[in-house]
Amino acid sequence: MDQTNYELDLPRENIHLRCFAHNIMNYRYHWHTDEYELSIVLQGNQQYCRGTDTHTLLEDDLILTAPGNGHASTRQQPDTRALVLHFPANALKFLNKKGYIYQFPSCLSNEGNRYEPRFCQLRFYAAQIWNAVEQGGAYAQLSAKANLELLLISLFTRFDPQQLNLISEDDKRRSTMRLLLTYVEEHYAEKLALEDLADYAQYNRTYISTLFKQMVGINFHEYLTRVRFQHALNDLTYTKDNLTDIALRNGFPDLKTLTARFRSTLLRTPAEYRAALKPGDVLYENQRQFLDPADSVLRQKLKEYTKIGL
Repeated sequence: MDQTNYELDLPRENIHLRCFAHNIMNYRYHWHTDEYELSIVLQGNQQYCRGTDTHTLLEDDLILTAPGNGHASTRQQPDTRALVLHFPANALKFLNKKGYIYQFPSCLSNEGNRYEPRFCQLRFYAAQIWNAVEQGGAYAQLSAKANLELLLISLFTRFDPQQLNLISEDDKRRSTMRLLLTYVEEHYAEKLALEDLADYAQYNRTYISTLFKQMVGINFHEYLTRVRFQHALNDLTYTKDNLTDIALRNGFPDLKTLTARFRSTLLRTPAEYRAALKPGDVLYENQRQFLDPADSVLRQKLKEYTKIGL
């Protein structure tokens, strides 16, 4: 069966676009190092956690998540569907010559503002990008590029950009950062401190601390806690193991600490999260339930969004 999961490269700009439409299922906590994620609810009720805030998104609502921002979502009712667009942080360079990454906290719609012109514009540009990527052809790259640039201009002029960190063009710094992130992924369950990473990479502690803040956008301890939380959430979802055992084997000192992180991120305890899981609602970490290209809801929404115009 064909799936609504598409990619398009813009070689001159070094931009890789991804877009897909899928059924929302269980929480899969993650973040994107170098990508923005724009998610638009096509149908249903989605609970979306971005950073430390949790939002209820209904039909036609949208939310933009910046690179490095931890997020997860789940459905609050069956048959909840969303259209998702990913674009790289370097796509902002034509507006931002210094290469900073920005976040747009106000790019989040709700019942009171979802049909304001600024949100209608974003849905229009996202739908136009979707159509270009899906249909292909001689002018797909030109259309996708033009609509992406208009989308970014709308973000900068209508959604109060906030500067986060700088995109590094230094290959050595990027290589060092990849090395450190791999080390954290391999040792997150152990007692791990900034000094351990400094010893491993053979740099001083202050340099490693600054590198994390500049290139990941958060400090080392927060990043480590995110990785531990991500793995603990997977264990809660896919195993029946004891809650305390899950906390300890994923690097948390005790269940209380894991519970506090659960409450601040997902507004529930680990036990409450597990109790709410239904077997038919669970997909594994890297799985998605993509919509059929002919899905009637998807086709209708794309038609509605592109009718809006400017």
